[in-house]
Amino acid sequence: MVMLNNNLHIFITAAQTGSLTEAAKKLYVSQPAISQAIKKLEEELNVKLFIRNKRSNLILTDVGKEILVLANQMYDLENRLYQTTYDENHMMGGIVRVASVPLATALILSRVLPVFKKQFSNVKIELFESDPLGVKNMVLDYKADIGISTSPYFGLAHKYLMTDHIVSIDRDRSVKLNLSEETSDLILCRVAYESITEQLRGRNIDFSHSMIVEAASTQIKMVAEGNGTGAISGLMLSTIPNELVIGEVKPAIEMEISLITHDFNELSTAAKCISDMILERAVTE
Repeated sequence: MVMLNNNLHIFITAAQTGSLTEAAKKLYVSQPAISQAIKKLEEELNVKLFIRNKRSNLILTDVGKEILVLANQMYDLENRLYQTTYDENHMMGGIVRVASVPLATALILSRVLPVFKKQFSNVKIELFESDPLGVKNMVLDYKADIGISTSPYFGLAHKYLMTDHIVSIDRDRSVKLNLSEETSDLILCRVAYESITEQLRGRNIDFSHSMIVEAASTQIKMVAEGNGTGAISGLMLSTIPNELVIGEVKPAIEMEISLITHDFNELSTAAKCISDMILERAVTE
């Protein structure tokens, strides 16, 4: 991609990474070059795009957040332009940005991506993992062309892939976990926590005394060592070897998982191809 203003491209990368150092690593340039590009863009636009906290992390200003949305839209349009020229020349290339919850990465994308890359070697896949809300926001803000996330979809176009449900896990007994009554000994991974709170939004459930860890594998290990009872995605649990005992969760939490985008009819040819592969994989599972 060469048409997009280079300083704007650097701004997008810096906003994604939240760090001058990480942006420099990703773009293979020096950190001073990143700082200079952002400074020049701020001078061109006559606004402040970032502020720094005490840890030297980059925090977007309010106007910076608005400009980031527009910059991502410009990036998306440029990618579409290149996709059109590839189509005209009977080729396929460009970039497809895919946002996914970890479960979908493990169950679907891990199998789809190698096949796609083998067939379309000129297409670069950028994969971003996040919790369900994070994936939806990336699609809404044009940071990703397509995403895989749970309902609700906030007005995004969606195509059903699978249904998941939350189960309880314990070391040596089947626990019927009632989230409305007791969560003090509950262990959750970050994605499960975000999924549960999103599905139970509006209910008065207190997770302030629960233990939140980052990875599902860590959660399973903590439960296996007797640190408490877990609540986890049933599908995610099936991907990690364990000897834990599965039980019920009340209220029952079922999550519809779908492929999401702004408009399936407006996807680039490459994005349509990988979307079709994802949908085909879900049907055959």
